[in-house]
Amino acid sequence: MDGSVGAGQVPTKHTRWGLWIFLAILGVIVLGGFLLVVGFTSLVSANQVVVKPDSTLVLSLSSPLKESPPDPIATQIFHEKIYNVFDTVRALDRAAKDERIKDLLIEPGMANGLELGKLEQLRSAVERFKKSGKPVWAYYESASTGGYYVASCADKVYAPPSGDLILMGPTMALPFFGGTLKKFGIVPQLYHIGAYKSYSDTFTRTDASDAEKEATNAILDSFYGQLVDGIARGRKLSPDQVKAAIDMGFLWGDQMKQQGLVDDLLYQDQVEQGLKKINGNRERWNRIDMADYQNDHRISLSEGAKRTVAYVVASGDIVSGERSSGNIGSKTLIRWLRKTGEDSGISAVVLRVDSPGGDALASDLIWRQVQVLRKSKPVVVSMSDLAASGGYYISMGSDGIVAEPGTITGSIGVVTGKFVIKGLLDFVDFNMEIMKRGKNSDLFSSYTPYTAEQEQLIQGQMQSFYHTFVQKAAEGRHKSYEAIDQVGQGRIWSGEDALKLGLVDKLGGIEEAIALAKEKAGIPPQEPVHIVMYPKPKTILQAFLEEKTDSLIRARERSEVPPELWQLYQDYERVRPLVSEPFSLYTPIRVTM
Repeated sequence: MDGSVGAGQVPTKHTRWGLWIFLAILGVIVLGGFLLVVGFTSLVSANQVVVKPDSTLVLSLSSPLKESPPDPIATQIFHEKIYNVFDTVRALDRAAKDERIKDLLIEPGMANGLELGKLEQLRSAVERFKKSGKPVWAYYESASTGGYYVASCADKVYAPPSGDLILMGPTMALPFFGGTLKKFGIVPQLYHIGAYKSYSDTFTRTDASDAEKEATNAILDSFYGQLVDGIARGRKLSPDQVKAAIDMGFLWGDQMKQQGLVDDLLYQDQVEQGLKKINGNRERWNRIDMADYQNDHRISLSEGAKRTVAYVVASGDIVSGERSSGNIGSKTLIRWLRKTGEDSGISAVVLRVDSPGGDALASDLIWRQVQVLRKSKPVVVSMSDLAASGGYYISMGSDGIVAEPGTITGSIGVVTGKFVIKGLLDFVDFNMEIMKRGKNSDLFSSYTPYTAEQEQLIQGQMQSFYHTFVQKAAEGRHKSYEAIDQVGQGRIWSGEDALKLGLVDKLGGIEEAIALAKEKAGIPPQEPVHIVMYPKPKTILQAFLEEKTDSLIRARERSEVPPELWQLYQDYERVRPLVSEPFSLYTPIRVTM
């Protein structure tokens, strides 16, 4: 009898395994074919972007704005509109020179998740576009403060009679878990160096310290002033008029017009009809979305360029090891910096930092690589929304620092410690016996508290690291130890205040950082340069192979979670590594607009 399977026969175990293997291979072939088709289709469609004459470029601020290149799975398969800061800014600069682009339409929307640093970067790019002589319009049905801040510099702002505007001042929510942890029998043994270093207060206190209130109010005053001045300049209002509108909080219809926040109340079809007349009385309004225009490279800012500047993105929490979604992996970033140093065709490097900090060791290793890189070419840092604590640590040794007025930076301090959960275990009648060799073997155990001797050991190491932080900052900023220590102490500063204190060199965004890098490299201001970005944009196949679908799922899940709860989850994720990486340079600050 042979081993074949006929009618009425039961498949053998080997036959079933063969069937599964066949189906698996077939699945891989089908998936591979799908990826090839999608990739080819996306490539062709990207190359077939058509910008018609007399087109209106549309910038929607309700779309996510990232520092790194967007995930191709989200943009090319799910067709989500996700921008990155660099490409958006460069596209606006290209559009100013593009004869096919007649004007710019801003759709501010709710602009959720955008903070002041990125908003200022976008607004500056829009203002450069205006200087080309091309008009800028804005239209919204509902808008929030951040989006309106950018739109307020438009020549004309419109909304429908039923439209609304949420216009509020900056807000900082400071959570405190001291009382909560106490109820559960959890003891946070956390320590910090710096009177203003408040990260540990989140878990040890029930309210804000006087030092934290002082620093927080200074940030809010700075951001509020920038917000008011920007809207006042754009709308040709007095600061008091803008403050009165902000105090109203929620405005709609006639209220927006009465307060001078819009020029007229028009529906979208009326605005589009007006744009048709302005753009050559054409029957059809030629609209080109920013996401599509970014794929059109007919107009180049690098035409005739002979030299190259590298643009390296460091966005997220600083962790040891390789980069993952939302993190700056020290090994990954160091590898990128080494590549730029070894490439003789790269004349200078712009390091774009958007980070609250993180692991102290990882921060120091990145700092060292910046020093090595500077021996072969200049390194200039461009700060985004946040470059504080570890984010400032990796920036301070560069040849120059450019920050937005609304950047949060500084926070020169250090935090360490652990959470002792013995009380919680006792409450649930759970016992853990610790057996050890060496008197400090349980130093970072969550089951035993620090002894007095261990506390002295920890605090001594913290003092040593803080001294190193301040000393390196003083050397990098060409100041005395005492001067940096005075503005350090864990205190956060706005970009405009950091400039006055000498923590940064100038105010501005990406273009100003590139200009400074060119100056440091001896490149004439008017000479164009090629820009090479790290990380490089991924193909769909690369994204699938790196399991980027997980990051997309997390992004979708995040959209369903209230921002406050998401922030608490992030704070929890950041404090967990203290168990294995005891020293942290982290600043848990976000300002909602």
